[in-house]
Amino acid sequence: PVLSDYEGDPNYPVHGFVLGIPVFAQARLKPWFRSQGAYFNSGDFTRDIDPANNGVVDISLRGLNISAIGYIPIFPNAENDMEFFGKLGLYDYDIDTTTQDGASRVPGSLGHETGLLAGAGIILHISDGIGIRTDVNYYDIDNADLWSLNMGVQITF
Repeated sequence: PVLSDYEGDPNYPVHGFVLGIPVFAQARLKPWFRSQGAYFNSGDFTRDIDPANNGVVDISLRGLNISAIGYIPIFPNAENDMEFFGKLGLYDYDIDTTTQDGASRVPGSLGHETGLLAGAGIILHISDGIGIRTDVNYYDIDNADLWSLNMGVQITF
């Protein structure tokens, strides 16, 4: 799962924490370098931006990203070794909205966003092909700050 933190600017003051879904695949190009492709779904951030008129708005970000990742092994000869990593990449997301109109929910869009992402994390290898992975990422989104905390299992083939 991914825990995302979205903070919109004063013109569109939607903010909050939600659970979403990341799915990724990596290709090892060197022992210390990998490329990664990922699908990201932030989940829905909800805010009542006009309480007097039932101004509930949901925002969600969905799309693909690619990253270059550099790894630094920590305790490489230990039974359960660890790796720190840093990454830089590009994302390409759709920013979808849903607003309340009377009793109806109306879908909409804030458009399409492409930009830079940066992150860092750690992997604890619990066996030859399985690791526990945690990473933090920042997405440079226009008019908002988006952070994500990813936690999960990494399986290596």
